[in-house]
Amino acid sequence: MADKDDLTSHLDNAIYGTPKLHPDEQRQYLGTFRERVSLRMTIQQVTDQIGLAGFKAELKANPDFHVIFNGHIDSQALSPYMQAASAAKIEFTIVQDAFYGDQPTSSGLIVASDHAIDAYPIDVTQKYPETSSATQNTNEKKSFGDRLKDLFSGH
Repeated sequence: MADKDDLTSHLDNAIYGTPKLHPDEQRQYLGTFRERVSLRMTIQQVTDQIGLAGFKAELKANPDFHVIFNGHIDSQALSPYMQAASAAKIEFTIVQDAFYGDQPTSSGLIVASDHAIDAYPIDVTQKYPETSSATQNTNEKKSFGDRLKDLFSGH
């Protein structure tokens, strides 16, 4: 009887893949576990570049961590973050499986360790409020006309 269960389990793994441990948690944290995450940014925060300075500070503080990027984000929006990771000599991966979310509130990037660290807070706006609000304030203070001028003048 046990042999039949083992055979069924083996066939299920071959057909459906190895079952994931805590799949909802891995979906939210781009394939890793919450206990390993040091910093999280949503897709919206990444595309709006809210927290880029905080991201750079996190890389500087944790040079042995790695970064996981959500591949559902446009490469132009990811570019400053990938450049920052490369400049800091931090390993990074890009995951683009349909398993990971593509909504604005889904994880856009994760800075994680290879072991449990239980960091709190992990959201970039909570962990680095001064850098996140400064970026937001500069975007909010400019009028529409000023932003158009910046766009066409190359700033």
